[in-house]
Amino acid sequence: MYTIYSLLTNETLYGEELEFYIDEDTQIGEVYLDGDLIFQYVDGPLNDESELELEFGRVFEIREEDEDWNDDFSNDFEDDLDY
Repeated sequence: MYTIYSLLTNETLYGEELEFYIDEDTQIGEVYLDGDLIFQYVDGPLNDESELELEFGRVFEIREEDEDWNDDFSNDFEDDLDY
């Protein structure tokens, strides 16, 4: 699960799949959340996805959450207890 916060609009987006894509012909970078376009970089050519991720990170904060974290934590804690 991803939580994505826009530093420009203060909007928060939630989704399961985050995809970075660079069009080879136009060198335009696009970022999709669950198949929906949420960011497009058109200010210059991009060489690879890491450059697109850097540009995306300038205007968005990304938090990836592990859905099983609470379950894993509580199970580990219970295993450590001596009854």
